[in-house]
Amino acid sequence: MAEARVESTDAIKAFRRALIRFAELTNSALTDAESDAGQTLMWLETEQRSYWQNNLRKATELVSRCEDAVRQKKIFKDSSGRPQSAVDEEKALAKAKRLKEHAEEKAANVKKYAPRLHREILLYKGQVQRLATFVAADVPAAIQKLDKIVATLDEYFALLAPVAGAVSAVTQPTGEVGAEVTEHATAPRPETFSADGAPDAKPQAEDEPSAVVPADPAPLAASRTEPRDAAEPQAREEH
Repeated sequence: MAEARVESTDAIKAFRRALIRFAELTNSALTDAESDAGQTLMWLETEQRSYWQNNLRKATELVSRCEDAVRQKKIFKDSSGRPQSAVDEEKALAKAKRLKEHAEEKAANVKKYAPRLHREILLYKGQVQRLATFVAADVPAAIQKLDKIVATLDEYFALLAPVAGAVSAVTQPTGEVGAEVTEHATAPRPETFSADGAPDAKPQAEDEPSAVVPADPAPLAASRTEPRDAAEPQAREEH
């Protein structure tokens, strides 16, 4: 079984914040894209269609008026009996025809591209559905798992804190205890003396016990002779 040594949860918390930020940005982007596509389709199917249909109607009416003006110029003569010049009316008619052609082209484009845009929006929604599901369901589940991991590690650290403090207190003596140990190690040992009172020239070993020298050997000798003197009168009485 693999083991991991975790000393801090900062990286997990940073990843959790980044994951939340990713989900927010992704949701915002998907929402904005879908909203823009829907607004564009609505604008194309409603505003643009009605706008160019109205322009086409107006341009058609303008062409009809310009044609009538040109025809009137060609039919009626001036006061001198000569045909009138229709140059200006013909220019206006040509301009009206160009406006009508432009309106017809725009109206045809709206009619052509509105269904195509609708199909492209449906394809886009199908392609981003997996991403939307991942952000909406998988990311919150992953955040909950990270929260549980962080909570478990915090509880583990809380249990290890008293044990670590006790071990530190045992393995690292305080300054007073260390000073006592140092003072005991560096203190000079007392000098030993021989039986005649002279200091012993040979230093004792650190672990060797110091020799005990009796102060006066005379009492010891007297104690050894006392039993014999006490036994002699008893022997005389028996005889």
